[in-house]
Amino acid sequence: MDNGTNPDHGSSRRRMLAALGATSATVAGCLDFLSDEESDGENGDDSGNGSENGEGESDGGGVQWPAIDDGELLEDFEGDLYQRAGEVSAAPDEARRGSQAALIEDESGEAAGLSVYFSDAIDLTDSDVSVAVKPESANRIVVEFIAPDRGHRLTTVRLVPGEYTGWFRLDCGYEHKPADDPDMSEVSAINILATNDGRPIKMFIDDLRQTESVDNGKAILMFHGAFDSHYDIAAEMLEERGWAGAVAVNPDAIGADNRMDVEELREVQDRGWDICSNPPVNSPLPEMPEDRQRTVLENAKGAIERHDLEARHLLVPDDRMDQTTHEIVRDVHETAFLSGSCPSIMPPTARHMISHIWGPALHSGVRRHINLVDQYNQLTVVRVPHIVDEEDVDAGRISLDDFEHLLNHIEHRGLDVITPSDLVDGTYERDGDDEDAGDDRPDGTIFEAGQSHEFSGSGSKTTSTFELDDGVAIASFSHDGDDEFAVELAGDGDDVLATTAGNTAGESIASVEAGTYRLEIDADGEWSLDLSQPEVHGDDLEELPVEKSGTGSSFVGPLWAPDDGSLTLTHDGDGEFVVDGYGADGSRESIVNKSGSFDNSRSFAASGTVWINIEADGDWTLEADEG
Repeated sequence: MDNGTNPDHGSSRRRMLAALGATSATVAGCLDFLSDEESDGENGDDSGNGSENGEGESDGGGVQWPAIDDGELLEDFEGDLYQRAGEVSAAPDEARRGSQAALIEDESGEAAGLSVYFSDAIDLTDSDVSVAVKPESANRIVVEFIAPDRGHRLTTVRLVPGEYTGWFRLDCGYEHKPADDPDMSEVSAINILATNDGRPIKMFIDDLRQTESVDNGKAILMFHGAFDSHYDIAAEMLEERGWAGAVAVNPDAIGADNRMDVEELREVQDRGWDICSNPPVNSPLPEMPEDRQRTVLENAKGAIERHDLEARHLLVPDDRMDQTTHEIVRDVHETAFLSGSCPSIMPPTARHMISHIWGPALHSGVRRHINLVDQYNQLTVVRVPHIVDEEDVDAGRISLDDFEHLLNHIEHRGLDVITPSDLVDGTYERDGDDEDAGDDRPDGTIFEAGQSHEFSGSGSKTTSTFELDDGVAIASFSHDGDDEFAVELAGDGDDVLATTAGNTAGESIASVEAGTYRLEIDADGEWSLDLSQPEVHGDDLEELPVEKSGTGSSFVGPLWAPDDGSLTLTHDGDGEFVVDGYGADGSRESIVNKSGSFDNSRSFAASGTVWINIEADGDWTLEADEG
């Protein structure tokens, strides 16, 4: 592996550059690095590893923060620099490691960036990447992992606070997988780029390195505001799952209307929750003098601690931070969180600029983050506001249904829910079920035959209640109408059995527990629905790989998936395309929720006996294989 110190490094990289059809002066297609999809940010640090010295300080050996010594150096920018966009030059005065850093610039404000090529592809299967950056004039940083070509890549998109112009360490959590599944054992290049909304761009780069990742993806649930719903609803729902959260507290609002009081905060802290400071501010911290910023942060922390509560961690007020704020935060708190769009690597190398995502963006980024964090064993931090009923939802709240969906999706993807203190204390590894499902393929009866029911009618209707047994329920339906036909199986856990339009017929499947249910049906014409619970036997299980195709709503399974798998899916319809996975253990996960045509790959976490349910309004294909 090239690490920047090999005397043949420059020539080998030039050979790779030629092989990829680029030159060090100009790169064909150099401005195609950010597609329309990738440009949409969601929402709308410092090392727990190695040194964490202040700006300009060195821990010896010519290493200045945010350069670190952990992991393996991938590039120190001491040799030749390869232009990706804009202008690239050496910056000796800004070196964090060795004798020079790299400088990328673009006066036009279009894009600036460089490429790091590897003559022998590097393996990042069990590693994450971070890099030291100084965005003097940049508000968005993009890091692309080419594995092994541009058709197979992962992308980091990190938003930078507008005031921030100093050095920090960027942890490359994967925000997008815009093409086919990459092969992270064959990473041929890493592109680092910056944009600035059309304004001139200037950013320094140094110390690109990889560190060992964890064995399972992690999630932190950051409850913003310490609302009574966080105590009454969230705490109980997390307790049922054996999870703990983090609650961000404005000390002036403790015990106010709709807010948790001291005793409630102490109770959740006793359950393992972290209490995080979220100071009230009349103006953004970066607009205050340095001594005033320190006073605000220290006073808020002290006010919380006077209630016998810990305040080791910070949710940055209004997501506003500059390098001065960053340095003060590192003195006062052990971790800090602010909006940054992308997940983080795990464990983070930049503990005081950990990116979070806005929880209510469940269908426009959060579920994708959770899926990628699960697939690549990284960290997502989800900021959860006040939890309310559906009719009370506004821009600053999340519905109870969406919150429950969020928890279910995290659970079904198998993420470990941890706290900020777990990051600092190194207690983030969770004891999981180490049994390999592939060793225990069932050869007898998985589910006995259960109930069967027939329904028919015209127009919208709620049926009378009926019983179902543990197992799966298969719905075969038809609708003779022009508008939407939607069927919800309502009971202990709600499942959508159909969402389609027009004159249609199809089938769907759901995993159910024994209990009492009813159907809630929206229709504009005649309809019928048969609901049955078949016997499922080990001999029925189909081995991967599996290829299926169909039209409209249907399902695939039962399949035997000895481990996490992958799906390659296409859809040529104009309406909704929704793909969910169900396990015989009662688990459910959302795999795809899109509208219109689709052609891409997705991972799925279910293992053992599984079914894949498909809602579509056109032709679809599915290929299932082991991950």
